[in-house]
Amino acid sequence: MAKLSSFVSRLSRSFLLLLFALFLPSVWQSAAQAVNSAPAAVLAPRLPAPSGNYGIGRAGFDWTDAKRHDRLDPEHPRELMVYLWYPTTPPHAEAKGVYLPGAKQMNANPEIQSRMRDEFGANWPLIVSGDIYSHAVEHAPLADAEAQWPLVIFSHGNGSTSFAYTWLIEDLVSHGYVVAAIQHTGTAIAVQFPDGRLVPHRELPMPANTSPAERMQKQIESISAGISEGADDVRFVLDHVTELSKTGDQQFPLKGKIDSSRVAAMGHSAGAEFSARACQLDKRLKACVDLDGAMVPFAALPIYPDHPSMNQPLLFLEAYHPESQMGGSHTQHEDFLKVKQKQLQECFPGSYDVIIKTPGIAHPSFSDIPVIFNGEDGYPAPELVSHNILLIEKFVRAFLDKNLKNAHNSHAFDSSTPEAEITPYGAAVPQ
Repeated sequence: MAKLSSFVSRLSRSFLLLLFALFLPSVWQSAAQAVNSAPAAVLAPRLPAPSGNYGIGRAGFDWTDAKRHDRLDPEHPRELMVYLWYPTTPPHAEAKGVYLPGAKQMNANPEIQSRMRDEFGANWPLIVSGDIYSHAVEHAPLADAEAQWPLVIFSHGNGSTSFAYTWLIEDLVSHGYVVAAIQHTGTAIAVQFPDGRLVPHRELPMPANTSPAERMQKQIESISAGISEGADDVRFVLDHVTELSKTGDQQFPLKGKIDSSRVAAMGHSAGAEFSARACQLDKRLKACVDLDGAMVPFAALPIYPDHPSMNQPLLFLEAYHPESQMGGSHTQHEDFLKVKQKQLQECFPGSYDVIIKTPGIAHPSFSDIPVIFNGEDGYPAPELVSHNILLIEKFVRAFLDKNLKNAHNSHAFDSSTPEAEITPYGAAVPQ
């Protein structure tokens, strides 16, 4: 698949790409000119420091769901790497942790190295070297300020990785949340397991001599199956974290520390659909955060034969996309907006659609990618990126604080501003 040449390329969407952008890795690929080595004498991009009072701990776990087979590897059960990010006592100085665990091993694999250079551009070597770093301390002691902590289960976009959302995850953790970030095997750009295995992104092969209509149908079926598998990943992680919190051994850092009555699902792009579908199926999830996951021109939220609706308040947080960049005809776009309106009206009270309209906002803005590209290859200037990060953090924290911490002191959703169009939704009554 040819590389995309710039940030602008990530924004141009054809009729089908609007649906498949959430599920095809090409939407995450940006070409970087001269990606063979990092630019000489250039300071490495710096991720924003977490804004809360807690430090950041992290621990990775290899979990297998023996009840399910892997959709793309049906001879084996579904196996996931899950990274728990959790609050710690603040360090005395800025912590400098590994940004992407396994980066050196991935760099030694030619196929995966090529994908990583597409994803992270000329700064991939700075991730491998550790010059681009997180604020996470591996296996640090959990902070003891709270008896139990709320949990957010996070799902990344297709062809991406949960580590590409480090600023978003770290900011939540610094404000007193535990985040279980799933590396969705096969969906992620690459997953490293503790035994050294590297599993790259995978797609179901398309049979030869497939007609365009058949190809379209098979792609839609594959996307639907992929959303279902991702949602099942979210629910499995909720099951496993809940069980380990109750019965896990002392090596599990959060034993007895997860409040299973305060759990949310959050995801970006394809991961937003995983989260939304999990929330349609599981009332244990008390809030849902969908980050730019609309499947234009079809629907805002997953549609299945069970005619699902959300079981909890939804934050539908979007980047503004002009119709000229959304593809399809004007009529198709109008039909999509009608479906979106109907789906959101069926959500619980306390749901919001927030469309961010600031300069530089786009689909990748919810991830680290604009930070790492640092104004290069057509990406917005760092000051615009930083401003958009603050806006995204404000809305995500305010929504989660309200629904998982019973905090009502934020005015984030009071009214629209030139930077954000805010529409409250919710007519259904919780059962």
